[in-house]
Amino acid sequence: MLMAILSLLCSLMVFVLIWAILPIFIFGALGIYFGWKSYRRVTAGRPVGPLRRLLALLPMGIAIAVIPLALALVDAGYRA
Repeated sequence: MLMAILSLLCSLMVFVLIWAILPIFIFGALGIYFGWKSYRRVTAGRPVGPLRRLLALLPMGIAIAVIPLALALVDAGYRA
């Protein structure tokens, strides 16, 4: 549970610190890593249903989606 919260927090920090550009890559990668660790912790050693597996993948999926979205926002900001 802690890793999932850390993954979501890193995804949120990307948007809070978007003005600095570099945190997009640092917090984005950390969000993916913590999401992966959360998924591995949930699925390790015991059978898990498909809904629980999908729910465990959610923080990592959000972190993966945040990086291109943040880069698109930065690109749109520089074009304006």
